[in-house]
Amino acid sequence: MRVFIPIGPHPQYREIVDYPPKGVEYEVYGKSDPKAYYSKSNLTKRKAARLVTRVLAIPRIFYYKTDADLIFSTRGITPLNRKPWVTEFEHPYAFVGMDYNNWGWRQRRFVKFLISSKNCKRLMPNSYAAMMALKNSFDASRIDSKLEVVKLAVHYKKIKRIKHDKVTLLTIGNDDVYGRGFNIIKDAFPELKRKYDIEWTIKTNQQFHPKDNAFIERYGVKVVRGILSDKEMDELFGRSDIYVFQSPGETNSIAMYEAMRAGLPVVSTDAFAFPEKVIPGYNGFMVHTPHVFWRKDFLRDSKHDIDYSRYHNRKLSDELYGYVEYLVKHRKERLKMGKNAELTIKNGPLSVQVRNEKLREIFESAIKR
Repeated sequence: MRVFIPIGPHPQYREIVDYPPKGVEYEVYGKSDPKAYYSKSNLTKRKAARLVTRVLAIPRIFYYKTDADLIFSTRGITPLNRKPWVTEFEHPYAFVGMDYNNWGWRQRRFVKFLISSKNCKRLMPNSYAAMMALKNSFDASRIDSKLEVVKLAVHYKKIKRIKHDKVTLLTIGNDDVYGRGFNIIKDAFPELKRKYDIEWTIKTNQQFHPKDNAFIERYGVKVVRGILSDKEMDELFGRSDIYVFQSPGETNSIAMYEAMRAGLPVVSTDAFAFPEKVIPGYNGFMVHTPHVFWRKDFLRDSKHDIDYSRYHNRKLSDELYGYVEYLVKHRKERLKMGKNAELTIKNGPLSVQVRNEKLREIFESAIKR
């Protein structure tokens, strides 16, 4: 079975193309390169594409030159080819380049028309939250039978634990560390640091505000910059003990999957689709996050933009403090939850095996129709 797949410069697409379902040969269009993803030129291209779709009030559409049996489109791009195609998306906003301000009635109507076509065989939201967001965007009764949740996954590999003296918290937010909850964690860390001999490592390429640079220096927060190799990332996870992720606005997080694969329990936000990944008391804990970004219908109120660099919430920080303190104090529980997190990726609901079984069934069904 030959499947054409256009990919973007994000590490998650390496996980898709490097580990295909059995019997599937991918014809890959594009490149998945972390350096390209975070490059200035790619950011410029993404801004330009967003501007074009916004000005023209259209979704992301493309015609692919291929003679493959099927097109597996990614990132909500809708093919114009007159052959079978399926598409995955992390949120309906993916159809307009994740530009929620561009999800107007014209764009919704255009998307509904395209995904209702006979050539569109299956729609694969990456989460149940994404599926509900699509259903809440318009009357989806005509395409309801095409919807099937296929969650993202990372391949399993054993990450070597590296001996270190202190319990270490890890936060990753390469392009937006404030959006990953830096201020929420920052407000809880001084008291944790005062009571326990712990460290906090942040992997980011973003520049901090001067006041936060002073905080980082005062409390000895370690900041890791640059594009790391897979080996370097594995070592970073191997020297960490708890993964802390408090973004109220994220839809998915490949870094969280990687942290779980490395055996780290997760202290996560409960926003959007993260309750589908973290089971409280089993592989981590979830901090109840108010609807500051996502509404209850999993869409955004475009009238309210949040400056995450200024966003603080003492209630969230206090709840986060309690969960982190528990994991710091109870080593056996921390290790147990970390092992459960690892199993979630190895052979659980977020495993490549589960994802590929679904993909193969979907591909075969799409070609036969």
